[in-house]
Amino acid sequence: MKQFALNFFKRLKNGSTKGADETSQPLKIPSVLEDKDELDKKLVFSLAKQRFPTWQQVQYLSQYLSKKEKLLIRGLIVITLAALVILAIRFYFRHVEYLPQNGGTYTEALVGQPQYINPVLAQGDIDRDITSLVYAGLFRYDAGLKLVTDLASSYELSEDKKTYTIHLRENVYWHNGNAILADDVVFTFETIQDPEYKSPYYQNFQGVAIERIDDRTVTFTLPEPFAPFLSNLTVGIIPGHIWGDIGPSNFHLAEYNTRPVGSGPLQFKKLTKDRSGNIKSYELTRYGSYHGSRTYIDGIIFKFYPDFESAITAVKNNNVDGISYLPKESRNTLNGKRGYRTYSFQLPQYTAVFFNQKNELLKNKELKQALAYATDKKRILTEALKGLGKSINGPILPGFLGYHPDIKKYSFDPAKAAELLDQAGWKVPEGGGLRAKNGAELKFSLTTVDQTEYLNTANILRENWEAIGVGIELKIMNPLRVDKEVIKPKDYEAFLYGEILGSDPDPYPFWHSSQSTNGGLNLSNYYNKEVDKLLEEGRKIDATDERAQKYRDFQNIIAEEMPALFLYSPSYDYYTSDTIKGITTTRINIPSDRFSGISGWYIKTRLGWQ
Repeated sequence: MKQFALNFFKRLKNGSTKGADETSQPLKIPSVLEDKDELDKKLVFSLAKQRFPTWQQVQYLSQYLSKKEKLLIRGLIVITLAALVILAIRFYFRHVEYLPQNGGTYTEALVGQPQYINPVLAQGDIDRDITSLVYAGLFRYDAGLKLVTDLASSYELSEDKKTYTIHLRENVYWHNGNAILADDVVFTFETIQDPEYKSPYYQNFQGVAIERIDDRTVTFTLPEPFAPFLSNLTVGIIPGHIWGDIGPSNFHLAEYNTRPVGSGPLQFKKLTKDRSGNIKSYELTRYGSYHGSRTYIDGIIFKFYPDFESAITAVKNNNVDGISYLPKESRNTLNGKRGYRTYSFQLPQYTAVFFNQKNELLKNKELKQALAYATDKKRILTEALKGLGKSINGPILPGFLGYHPDIKKYSFDPAKAAELLDQAGWKVPEGGGLRAKNGAELKFSLTTVDQTEYLNTANILRENWEAIGVGIELKIMNPLRVDKEVIKPKDYEAFLYGEILGSDPDPYPFWHSSQSTNGGLNLSNYYNKEVDKLLEEGRKIDATDERAQKYRDFQNIIAEEMPALFLYSPSYDYYTSDTIKGITTTRINIPSDRFSGISGWYIKTRLGWQ
């Protein structure tokens, strides 16, 4: 048998299986022998102890691969590694992020000197800046300018809309560890109501009865409904156990006005003075028992400078991390400085030309409408404000209750302006010059303040209006004298000026006829019986939709009668190092509101998972 098998494979090798019987048919080879490679493979597998090669065997693989196969394998390896890197990067950015971490101190430049770090007395920007961080009120504005509770936990309003019952939070403490009670609230507002203390908030609480119900409950009873009243309760509460023994004569002189004890997110740490007694720096540190969200940053150091030029120099020299306000005319001096950015906050403020309605010429509606058509607001925004603001058409700004986007608008159209003046009888003389009617030239004076923004705007207005034949005399006033010599006596024909509206859109202080006298803010001396009624009703209505409709009706009358030409709403530029993160504020009521989201600011970070 063994011999037969040997002979068989010899014949197979020679290509024939013929033997003794030459006529026999060729032998059919079994399919298992048809593929030598397959036999080899099975032989190897039968002898192998494992299915996969060892690392030692893999090292010899390159000796059995062709050059083409080697290139192909290398290419596949590169592609695989690249794909893994991309997947890792995508995973990192989707699931790993930098999270805020406690630590770091922010240093800011302020122009001027602090005087009263006391919410009852604070009036200037610097005082309000620091007071807003050291003291807490019953209510506050968050980073989105929404009114939210602070020391108050909740409140109720009576059916007649006159009595507000305020409930205090539990476990709230002054920086010295004493509990905050209803007595502190009553003391604060009774101090404001006393004229001997000369609080700038005195008028806001006249006629308001304040009563302590228990240790954590206070009521405020108004003489009549006033929808914006809660915004008045954002003023900081002061500790009665500290200030109660300090009478009106010493109230402004007390050391606590610069070394305060409050209940806000930051507390007083120290201050430094120069030899002349001027405060050079003022340091606040995190309050660990604050009732709200505690700050990530360890604290803030304020440094004080006599003017913006020296404050900006401090920024350039990296002596501070930011500056409280960057004037538009100074912005270019810091352009290109690496590691810094500018935040432009929308302000509840507008600039307008107020036409004195006691002047017979400026009571004419067609003239004022012609002036509106002749005004190039786009140019004013570009040249006078350097693009840092928004053009407006009415007295209630975007984002506020009652904003009226469909109010009547006056686009820049000098031809339309000239047509209106022609129709009203003011004609251009044949020889040219100012328009005239019944022998009288069409001209009036425009008063404004000696500040760059106002001066640039006034010059553009004069060019625009003289181009349609209206004569304009500019009168420039010292900012320190404008209130006494211009606003209070209403001594002007037309007045280019800005008004700060505050947190609530209530137009009553600016447009009700009662505000035309005694230094009131009705700068146009405007009187309209229907407007008075709408404003009186609007401030008494608690329902927002109904109140908003009153204000839209009011704006329609203003847009038609034109007691003022509304120009723009400026922005507030805040300049800081980009190491300060978490600043999400976009709108502010007053400059100190830039700190409304201070609990979210951070300098230090850590890696974390989303």
